Amino acid sequence: MPQPTWDGPAEPVYANAMSVNGGAFDVMLIFGLMQAAPANPGQAVQRIGEVARVSMSWGHVKSMIPLLAKMVADYESTYGEVPAPGFGDNWKG
Repeated sequence: MPQPTWDGPAEPVYANAMSVNGGAFDVMLIFGLMQAAPANPGQAVQRIGEVARVSMSWGHVKSMIPLLAKMVADYESTYGEVPAPGFGDNWKG
């Protein structure tokens, strides 16, 4: 079966923060951009502006895990390990 063609392009966005919410039928990934910290830390709370919201089925999310893991492994085999503070803690039950 031939691969589908992509229509687009969608507007490119950059995100440095993400929130994940799951329900009975789907998962919502909310991507955001963390704003610069306030000059005086006592004045304001740091803000994250939402840039994209993506919902997908649990099956799609599960299918993404090995694809993303392979992409990271391929990148690291070329450029070296990607630092990810707290990565090990994210897998603890």
